Amino acid sequence: MKFPDLKQHAAMLFVGLLYGTNYSIVKIITPEYILPFGLIVVRVAIATACFWLMGLAVKESIHWRTDWLRIVLCAFFGVGINMLFFFKGVSLTTAINGSIIMTLTPVMVFVTSLVLLKEKVTLLKVLGLAAGFLGAFLIIYRPGTELSLGNWKGDVLILLNALSYGVYLVLVKPLMARYRPITVAKWIFFFGFFLVLPVGWSEFTEIHWQTLPAKVYLSMAFVIIGVTVIVYALNIWALKKVNPSTVGVYIYVQPVFATLIASTFFGEILTIRHLFAALLVFAGVWLVVKKN
Repeated sequence: MKFPDLKQHAAMLFVGLLYGTNYSIVKIITPEYILPFGLIVVRVAIATACFWLMGLAVKESIHWRTDWLRIVLCAFFGVGINMLFFFKGVSLTTAINGSIIMTLTPVMVFVTSLVLLKEKVTLLKVLGLAAGFLGAFLIIYRPGTELSLGNWKGDVLILLNALSYGVYLVLVKPLMARYRPITVAKWIFFFGFFLVLPVGWSEFTEIHWQTLPAKVYLSMAFVIIGVTVIVYALNIWALKKVNPSTVGVYIYVQPVFATLIASTFFGEILTIRHLFAALLVFAGVWLVVKKN
């Protein structure tokens, strides 16, 4: 790994930490205080405003004649379907089903890259994806728990969410060769906002802002600024230097961080199985990013 690449890999590791923390933080907000689709409207609206404010410092225009369709598709797959299908799917199925299905995302990214970007298949990448998937599965799976308890419609929605995020990472890659990350992010979220608004408007109007406790506002700030603005900006920036399958494989570190945080701050038990699984995950990431 060349030294300049370390910044991108550190950024993706930090993204994994934020996402891993998000699993615990988001439970504070929904569904007790804010319904999922209502939260998405707030999340995308504020994130869009943040990206546009940051974009004021960047004087750059989009070549709409050639790139408008790609940007709209990135908004559709990366913001619209990705967020709406995930939240709705989790509400319909079990957390175990949803978590296991989400570990298919790096595989979806890799397959989509093969089809759309003609990314090269190597033995190390295949072994890395397999090791990462096994590690994530060991962290999430609870022996003796029924996987069939979840609603199949929820499982399908989460699977489609995983596929949509894979397509998004591949579609947004060529844009990074022509524009700055903030320019891409502000337009993707601009169109994404108008995709989620009609779906989440009803639940958004049901939010009782005056009764929300301070912990909900703080949690929302983390979800919007940390897990939306920072995560999307860092992922887009990292795609300038690395391929989509490398960004995708870092999704495997999310359950590792989620388990560590839950065991440290929320009283869950950390076992030897978790530690072994974490080693598999990071070994898998190393194999994917390793140069032949």
